[in-house]
Amino acid sequence: MNTKSENEINSEEEINLYDYWKVLVKRKKILIGIFLIPLVIVTIISFSAPRYYRGEAEISYPVSPISPISPVPTVSPAANIVKLIGVIDETKKVKIFTKNSDAIKNVSVSLTKGSADKVTILVDAKTADIIPQAFKGIVDYISNMPEIKEENAKIKEENNLKMKHLIEAKKENLIFLDQITDMMKKRQISFISVNPADLIKKDADLSLEIMNLQKIGVNFGLLGPLSISVQPSNSQIKQRIVVAGLLSLFACILGVFFLEYLDRMKARKNKQRRQP
Repeated sequence: MNTKSENEINSEEEINLYDYWKVLVKRKKILIGIFLIPLVIVTIISFSAPRYYRGEAEISYPVSPISPISPVPTVSPAANIVKLIGVIDETKKVKIFTKNSDAIKNVSVSLTKGSADKVTILVDAKTADIIPQAFKGIVDYISNMPEIKEENAKIKEENNLKMKHLIEAKKENLIFLDQITDMMKKRQISFISVNPADLIKKDADLSLEIMNLQKIGVNFGLLGPLSISVQPSNSQIKQRIVVAGLLSLFACILGVFFLEYLDRMKARKNKQRRQP
């Protein structure tokens, strides 16, 4: 008894699926039309829309040397730059890029992950040759901001002051080293508490610190070569086409069965009218 019931259920499912298939085949022209028309429109729009080259680079910001006079800032210099620039809208684009503003679609300025003195900039432009000019315009724009100029002046003053102290300490260390060395050569002292090797190491450390301080500078600049995409970037084209295809398929199947439902309702009403 149970076996018979199961067979009847399976038979009904097969009939239902076959009925669905007959409906799809019956209205295949409508099915193909509803599926293809939106898909073709989305594909044409996606490929005909302008695609843009992308440039990416980092700019460095000089970090003020830490000292008792200049405490550690609560906000990193790079984060401060991102905050000062804000969103680069059309008005800022015209101000920064002047003649090339129409050829630049989008500019993104963000804090480089894991860094306190680097800012990542992304530029989307119609042609690749505009991107280097765009980055030059951004760097010039940032350098000429009043807040940045003031911070640069402060950093330069602090760097110069620290450089002066380091040079004086290096001179005093060398003078002391020469005195100790000379006294040891003349055997004027038999025992000293200072090891000349320590003075030599201190001189090397001071020289390295001075060299690093000289490299800091106070101007912005690109870190490494500018990265520009070889082909116009538009990674969303395939995604749009796939999504449009899936939505079209769902819409056409739904539309076909809805039309079939309307036809059956109409046929049922006509049959009821004919009956006495």
